[in-house]
Amino acid sequence: MLTHLAAAGVTAAFVDADQLRLASGTRATEADLIAAALPSLIHNYQAHDAQALIVAGLLDDTGHLTRLLPDVERQHVLTVHLEADSDTIRDRVHRRGWLTELADDAVDYAHRIAPDLADLRLNTTAQTSTELAEQVTDAALTHIRQNSPGHLATPARPPSTTATPPRRLMVITGPGGVGVSTAGFQTFSLLARAGEPVGYLDAHQLGFLGTDVRGDHLGPLRAANARAVTECLAHAGAQTVVISGDPRTIGLLIDTQHDELDSSDSPALFWLDASAAALAERLTARAQGEGPVIQGNHRIGLTGDALADAIARAVHASHHDPRPRGTRTIDTSDLDPRQVAEAMIASLPRDNRCLPPDS
Repeated sequence: MLTHLAAAGVTAAFVDADQLRLASGTRATEADLIAAALPSLIHNYQAHDAQALIVAGLLDDTGHLTRLLPDVERQHVLTVHLEADSDTIRDRVHRRGWLTELADDAVDYAHRIAPDLADLRLNTTAQTSTELAEQVTDAALTHIRQNSPGHLATPARPPSTTATPPRRLMVITGPGGVGVSTAGFQTFSLLARAGEPVGYLDAHQLGFLGTDVRGDHLGPLRAANARAVTECLAHAGAQTVVISGDPRTIGLLIDTQHDELDSSDSPALFWLDASAAALAERLTARAQGEGPVIQGNHRIGLTGDALADAIARAVHASHHDPRPRGTRTIDTSDLDPRQVAEAMIASLPRDNRCLPPDS
Protein backbone atom coordinates (compact mmCIF):
# COMPACT_ATOMS: atom_id res chain seq x y z
CA MET A 1 0.00 0.00 0.00
CA LEU A 2 2.87 2.40 0.64
CA THR A 3 3.79 2.18 -3.05
CA HIS A 4 0.18 2.47 -4.26
CA LEU A 5 -0.48 5.51 -2.08
CA ALA A 6 2.79 7.15 -3.14
CA ALA A 7 1.74 6.77 -6.79
CA ALA A 8 -1.39 8.76 -5.90
CA GLY A 9 0.68 11.49 -4.24
CA VAL A 10 0.11 10.42 -0.62
CA THR A 11 3.09 9.77 1.65
CA ALA A 12 2.07 7.03 4.04
CA ALA A 13 3.66 5.28 7.02
CA PHE A 14 3.09 1.73 8.22
CA VAL A 15 3.31 0.18 11.66
CA ASP A 16 2.49 -3.34 12.78
CA ALA A 17 0.74 -3.02 16.14
CA ASP A 18 2.29 -6.31 17.20
CA GLN A 19 5.62 -4.46 17.39
CA LEU A 20 4.23 -2.21 20.14
CA ARG A 21 2.97 -4.91 22.50
CA LEU A 22 5.91 -7.29 22.93
CA ALA A 23 6.16 -7.39 26.70
CA SER A 24 5.97 -9.97 29.46
CA GLY A 25 5.50 -9.59 33.20
CA THR A 26 4.33 -5.97 33.01
CA ARG A 27 1.18 -4.44 34.45
CA ALA A 28 -0.17 -3.32 31.05
CA THR A 29 -2.45 -5.15 28.66
CA GLU A 30 -1.53 -5.43 24.98
CA ALA A 31 -4.15 -2.79 24.15
CA ASP A 32 -2.66 -0.48 26.81
CA LEU A 33 0.82 -0.79 25.29
CA ILE A 34 -0.39 -0.09 21.75
CA ALA A 35 -2.51 2.85 22.87
CA ALA A 36 0.41 4.33 24.83
CA ALA A 37 2.83 4.17 21.89
CA LEU A 38 0.64 5.23 18.97
CA PRO A 39 0.35 8.97 19.85
CA SER A 40 4.14 9.38 19.85
CA LEU A 41 4.48 7.41 16.63
CA ILE A 42 1.78 9.49 14.95
CA HIS A 43 3.62 12.64 16.09
CA ASN A 44 6.96 11.35 14.75
CA TYR A 45 5.56 10.18 11.42
CA GLN A 46 3.79 13.50 10.97
CA ALA A 47 7.06 15.31 11.65
CA HIS A 48 8.48 13.33 8.72
CA ASP A 49 5.61 14.46 6.44
CA ALA A 50 3.40 11.38 6.60
CA GLN A 51 -0.13 12.08 5.39
CA ALA A 52 -1.57 8.69 6.38
CA LEU A 53 -0.70 5.94 8.82
CA ILE A 54 -1.51 2.31 8.09
CA VAL A 55 -1.80 0.24 11.28
CA ALA A 56 -1.94 -3.54 10.95
CA GLY A 57 -3.32 -5.33 13.97
CA LEU A 58 -6.22 -7.11 15.61
CA LEU A 59 -9.49 -5.42 16.56
CA ASP A 60 -12.34 -7.12 18.40
CA ASP A 61 -14.99 -4.40 18.37
CA THR A 62 -15.52 -0.63 18.35
CA GLY A 63 -14.71 -0.43 22.06
CA HIS A 64 -11.31 -1.97 21.35
CA LEU A 65 -10.72 0.64 18.64
CA THR A 66 -11.58 3.44 21.04
CA ARG A 67 -9.11 2.08 23.60
CA LEU A 68 -6.34 1.96 21.00
CA LEU A 69 -6.96 5.46 19.62
CA PRO A 70 -8.69 7.32 22.44
CA ASP A 71 -7.82 10.80 21.18
CA VAL A 72 -8.31 10.35 17.43
CA GLU A 73 -11.74 11.25 16.09
CA ARG A 74 -13.53 8.29 14.52
CA GLN A 75 -14.03 10.19 11.25
CA HIS A 76 -10.26 10.15 10.75
CA VAL A 77 -10.03 6.35 11.00
CA LEU A 78 -10.82 3.92 8.18
CA THR A 79 -11.20 0.37 9.54
CA VAL A 80 -10.59 -2.47 7.10
CA HIS A 81 -11.35 -6.08 7.99
CA LEU A 82 -9.57 -8.76 5.97
CA GLU A 83 -11.25 -12.14 6.27
CA ALA A 84 -10.87 -15.63 4.85
CA ASP A 85 -12.46 -19.02 5.31
CA SER A 86 -11.19 -21.27 8.09
CA ASP A 87 -9.28 -23.66 5.83
CA THR A 88 -7.48 -20.75 4.14
CA ILE A 89 -6.45 -19.26 7.50
CA ARG A 90 -5.05 -22.60 8.67
CA ASP A 91 -3.24 -23.15 5.37
CA ARG A 92 -1.62 -19.71 5.48
CA VAL A 93 -0.39 -20.17 9.03
CA HIS A 94 1.13 -23.54 8.14
CA ARG A 95 2.70 -22.27 4.91
CA ARG A 96 4.22 -19.41 6.88
CA GLY A 97 6.09 -22.06 8.87
CA TRP A 98 6.23 -19.99 12.06
CA LEU A 99 4.13 -20.60 15.19
CA THR A 100 2.07 -23.11 13.24
CA GLU A 101 0.64 -24.45 16.50
CA LEU A 102 -1.47 -21.27 16.69
CA ALA A 103 -3.42 -22.01 13.49
CA ASP A 104 -6.59 -23.08 15.31
CA ASP A 105 -6.34 -20.08 17.64
CA ALA A 106 -6.23 -17.81 14.59
CA VAL A 107 -9.39 -19.40 13.25
CA ASP A 108 -11.18 -19.07 16.60
CA TYR A 109 -10.21 -15.41 16.87
CA ALA A 110 -11.48 -14.68 13.36
CA HIS A 111 -14.94 -15.91 14.39
CA ARG A 112 -15.03 -13.59 17.42
CA ILE A 113 -14.52 -10.31 15.55
CA ALA A 114 -17.60 -8.09 15.62
CA PRO A 115 -19.12 -8.03 12.10
CA ASP A 116 -20.12 -4.36 12.29
CA LEU A 117 -16.64 -3.08 13.20
CA ALA A 118 -15.24 -2.47 9.72
CA ASP A 119 -15.89 0.33 7.26
CA LEU A 120 -14.64 -2.04 4.57
CA ARG A 121 -14.65 -5.86 4.58
CA LEU A 122 -12.62 -7.84 2.07
CA ASN A 123 -12.49 -11.61 1.65
CA THR A 124 -8.90 -12.53 0.91
CA THR A 125 -9.48 -16.22 0.17
CA ALA A 126 -9.02 -16.01 -3.60
CA GLN A 127 -7.18 -12.69 -3.94
CA THR A 128 -3.54 -11.78 -4.25
CA SER A 129 -1.87 -9.28 -1.94
CA THR A 130 -1.57 -6.85 -4.88
CA GLU A 131 -5.30 -7.03 -5.60
CA LEU A 132 -6.11 -6.43 -1.96
CA ALA A 133 -3.67 -3.54 -1.71
CA GLU A 134 -5.30 -1.85 -4.70
CA GLN A 135 -8.78 -2.16 -3.18
CA VAL A 136 -7.72 -0.86 0.22
CA THR A 137 -5.75 1.97 -1.41
CA ASP A 138 -8.82 3.11 -3.37
CA ALA A 139 -10.89 3.16 -0.18
CA ALA A 140 -8.10 4.92 1.74
CA LEU A 141 -7.72 7.65 -0.89
CA THR A 142 -11.45 8.35 -0.84
CA HIS A 143 -11.41 8.46 2.96
CA ILE A 144 -8.37 10.75 3.12
CA ARG A 145 -9.83 13.22 0.63
CA GLN A 146 -13.13 13.35 2.48
CA ASN A 147 -11.92 13.40 6.07
CA SER A 148 -8.20 14.16 6.44
CA PRO A 149 -7.03 16.03 3.36
CA GLY A 150 -3.30 16.59 3.26
CA HIS A 151 -2.35 15.65 6.78
CA LEU A 152 -2.17 12.83 9.29
CA ALA A 153 -4.72 13.23 12.07
CA THR A 154 -2.98 14.13 15.31
CA PRO A 155 -4.24 13.01 18.75
CA ALA A 156 -5.78 15.86 20.72
CA ARG A 157 -3.45 15.14 23.62
CA PRO A 158 0.25 15.58 22.76
CA PRO A 159 2.61 12.71 23.60
CA SER A 160 4.22 12.83 27.02
CA THR A 161 7.74 14.21 27.00
CA THR A 162 8.67 12.64 30.35
CA ALA A 163 11.05 9.75 29.71
CA THR A 164 10.64 6.60 31.77
CA PRO A 165 13.94 4.71 31.48
CA PRO A 166 14.15 0.96 32.00
CA ARG A 167 16.62 -0.36 34.54
CA ARG A 168 18.45 -2.33 31.85
CA LEU A 169 18.88 -2.00 28.10
CA MET A 170 20.19 -4.78 25.88
CA VAL A 171 20.85 -3.34 22.42
CA ILE A 172 21.69 -5.63 19.51
CA THR A 173 22.94 -4.79 16.02
CA GLY A 174 25.11 -6.17 13.24
CA PRO A 175 25.27 -6.62 9.47
CA GLY A 176 22.06 -7.34 7.58
CA GLY A 177 21.26 -11.03 7.47
CA VAL A 178 23.25 -12.03 10.54
CA GLY A 179 20.05 -12.63 12.53
CA VAL A 180 19.80 -9.53 14.71
CA SER A 181 15.99 -9.55 14.93
CA THR A 182 15.76 -13.30 15.49
CA ALA A 183 18.39 -13.20 18.25
CA GLY A 184 16.72 -10.17 19.82
CA PHE A 185 13.35 -11.87 20.00
CA GLN A 186 14.97 -15.03 21.34
CA THR A 187 16.63 -12.99 24.10
CA PHE A 188 13.27 -11.47 24.98
CA SER A 189 11.69 -14.94 25.06
CA LEU A 190 14.38 -16.37 27.36
CA LEU A 191 14.05 -13.49 29.80
CA ALA A 192 10.26 -13.72 29.73
CA ARG A 193 10.34 -17.46 30.51
CA ALA A 194 12.71 -16.75 33.41
CA GLY A 195 10.13 -14.37 34.92
CA GLU A 196 11.88 -11.09 34.07
CA PRO A 197 9.53 -8.15 33.38
CA VAL A 198 10.81 -7.52 29.88
CA GLY A 199 9.93 -5.81 26.62
CA TYR A 200 11.26 -6.12 23.08
CA LEU A 201 11.24 -3.95 19.99
CA ASP A 202 12.77 -4.20 16.53
CA ALA A 203 13.75 -0.66 15.55
CA HIS A 204 13.67 -1.49 11.85
CA GLN A 205 9.94 -2.25 12.12
CA LEU A 206 9.31 1.30 13.39
CA GLY A 207 10.52 3.19 10.33
CA PHE A 208 8.33 2.26 7.38
CA LEU A 209 7.59 5.50 5.57
CA GLY A 210 7.11 6.10 1.85
CA THR A 211 8.63 3.76 -0.70
CA ASP A 212 12.29 3.68 0.40
CA VAL A 213 11.78 1.99 3.76
CA ARG A 214 15.42 0.89 3.99
CA GLY A 215 16.93 4.32 3.43
CA ASP A 216 19.48 5.72 5.87
CA HIS A 217 17.49 8.96 5.89
CA LEU A 218 14.90 7.15 8.03
CA GLY A 219 17.44 6.40 10.77
CA PRO A 220 16.37 9.40 12.90
CA LEU A 221 12.71 8.38 12.56
CA ARG A 222 13.44 4.79 13.56
CA ALA A 223 15.51 5.99 16.53
CA ALA A 224 12.80 8.40 17.70
CA ASN A 225 10.10 5.73 17.46
CA ALA A 226 12.31 3.17 19.20
CA ARG A 227 12.90 5.62 22.04
CA ALA A 228 9.15 6.24 22.36
CA VAL A 229 8.26 2.54 22.47
CA THR A 230 11.09 1.88 24.94
CA GLU A 231 9.66 4.51 27.27
CA CYS A 232 6.18 3.00 27.01
CA LEU A 233 7.48 -0.48 27.82
CA ALA A 234 9.46 0.82 30.76
CA HIS A 235 6.52 2.87 32.05
CA ALA A 236 4.41 -0.31 31.92
CA GLY A 237 6.89 -2.05 34.21
CA ALA A 238 9.48 -3.67 31.95
CA GLN A 239 12.71 -3.83 33.97
CA THR A 240 14.67 -4.87 30.88
CA VAL A 241 14.09 -3.71 27.32
CA VAL A 242 15.76 -5.55 24.44
CA ILE A 243 16.25 -3.51 21.26
CA SER A 244 17.46 -4.80 17.90
CA GLY A 245 18.17 -2.70 14.83
CA ASP A 246 20.48 -1.71 12.01
CA PRO A 247 23.83 -0.09 12.92
CA ARG A 248 22.87 3.44 11.83
CA THR A 249 19.65 3.48 13.83
CA ILE A 250 21.28 1.97 16.90
CA GLY A 251 24.14 4.45 16.64
CA LEU A 252 21.67 7.36 16.60
CA LEU A 253 19.64 5.85 19.40
CA ILE A 254 22.67 5.48 21.66
CA ASP A 255 24.72 8.54 20.69
CA THR A 256 22.11 11.24 20.15
CA GLN A 257 19.39 9.98 22.47
CA HIS A 258 21.59 8.85 25.35
CA ASP A 259 20.08 11.22 27.88
CA GLU A 260 16.52 10.09 27.17
CA LEU A 261 17.47 6.41 27.31
CA ASP A 262 19.80 6.72 30.28
CA SER A 263 19.14 3.96 32.82
CA SER A 264 20.54 2.87 36.16
CA ASP A 265 22.98 0.62 34.29
CA SER A 266 24.85 1.46 31.10
CA PRO A 267 23.23 -0.09 28.01
CA ALA A 268 24.70 -3.46 27.08
CA LEU A 269 25.57 -3.14 23.36
CA PHE A 270 26.12 -6.21 21.21
CA TRP A 271 27.43 -6.56 17.66
CA LEU A 272 26.53 -9.91 16.14
CA ASP A 273 29.08 -11.09 13.60
CA ALA A 274 29.39 -14.19 11.43
CA SER A 275 31.68 -15.69 8.84
CA ALA A 276 31.07 -15.10 5.14
CA ALA A 277 29.88 -18.70 4.80
CA ALA A 278 27.41 -18.35 7.67
CA LEU A 279 26.03 -15.08 6.29
CA ALA A 280 25.58 -16.68 2.87
CA GLU A 281 23.74 -19.64 4.39
CA ARG A 282 21.42 -17.45 6.45
CA LEU A 283 20.60 -15.04 3.64
CA THR A 284 19.88 -17.93 1.29
CA ALA A 285 17.52 -19.44 3.86
CA ARG A 286 15.79 -16.08 4.28
CA ALA A 287 15.41 -15.72 0.53
CA GLN A 288 13.65 -19.08 0.50
CA GLY A 289 11.18 -17.94 3.17
CA GLU A 290 12.65 -19.80 6.13
CA GLY A 291 12.64 -18.36 9.64
CA PRO A 292 10.20 -16.06 11.45
CA VAL A 293 7.97 -13.69 9.50
CA ILE A 294 9.49 -10.19 9.41
CA GLN A 295 7.55 -7.27 7.95
CA GLY A 296 9.30 -5.61 5.04
CA ASN A 297 11.71 -8.52 4.52
CA HIS A 298 13.21 -7.49 1.18
CA ARG A 299 15.28 -10.67 0.91
CA ILE A 300 12.39 -13.07 0.34
CA GLY A 301 12.49 -14.39 -3.20
CA LEU A 302 16.02 -13.26 -4.02
CA THR A 303 17.89 -15.55 -6.42
CA GLY A 304 20.93 -15.47 -8.68
CA ASP A 305 22.82 -12.19 -8.92
CA ALA A 306 20.38 -10.36 -6.60
CA LEU A 307 21.01 -12.88 -3.82
CA ALA A 308 24.76 -12.82 -4.46
CA ASP A 309 24.73 -9.01 -4.19
CA ALA A 310 22.84 -9.17 -0.89
CA ILE A 311 25.37 -11.62 0.50
CA ALA A 312 28.28 -9.48 -0.67
CA ARG A 313 26.79 -6.40 1.00
CA ALA A 314 26.32 -8.28 4.27
CA VAL A 315 29.91 -9.56 4.23
CA HIS A 316 31.20 -6.06 3.45
CA ALA A 317 29.12 -4.56 6.28
CA SER A 318 30.46 -7.17 8.68
CA HIS A 319 33.98 -5.85 8.11
CA HIS A 320 33.44 -2.18 7.37
CA ASP A 321 30.24 -0.82 8.95
CA PRO A 322 30.95 1.47 11.91
CA ARG A 323 30.12 -0.18 15.20
CA PRO A 324 28.50 1.86 17.97
CA ARG A 325 30.89 2.68 20.76
CA GLY A 326 31.15 0.11 23.50
CA THR A 327 29.75 -2.85 21.58
CA ARG A 328 30.70 -6.40 22.53
CA THR A 329 31.19 -8.62 19.50
CA ILE A 330 29.68 -12.10 19.47
CA ASP A 331 30.63 -14.49 16.69
CA THR A 332 27.40 -16.28 15.80
CA SER A 333 28.81 -18.42 12.99
CA ASP A 334 28.32 -21.73 14.80
CA LEU A 335 25.47 -20.71 17.11
CA ASP A 336 21.71 -20.99 16.75
CA PRO A 337 19.52 -18.04 17.88
CA ARG A 338 18.95 -19.44 21.35
CA GLN A 339 22.70 -19.93 21.86
CA VAL A 340 23.33 -16.37 20.68
CA ALA A 341 20.78 -15.07 23.19
CA GLU A 342 22.33 -17.14 25.99
CA ALA A 343 25.81 -15.84 25.10
CA MET A 344 24.64 -12.23 25.30
CA ILE A 345 22.93 -12.75 28.66
CA ALA A 346 25.93 -14.66 30.02
CA SER A 347 28.29 -11.81 29.02
CA LEU A 348 26.52 -9.33 31.29
CA PRO A 349 28.18 -8.57 34.62
CA ARG A 350 26.92 -11.06 37.19
CA ASP A 351 25.12 -8.40 39.22
CA ASN A 352 23.42 -7.14 36.04
CA ARG A 353 22.24 -10.46 34.66
CA CYS A 354 18.55 -10.75 34.05
CA LEU A 355 18.41 -14.52 34.57
CA PRO A 356 18.95 -16.51 37.75
CA PRO A 357 22.55 -17.80 38.12
CA ASP A 358 21.48 -21.38 37.45
CA SER A 359 19.50 -20.62 34.26
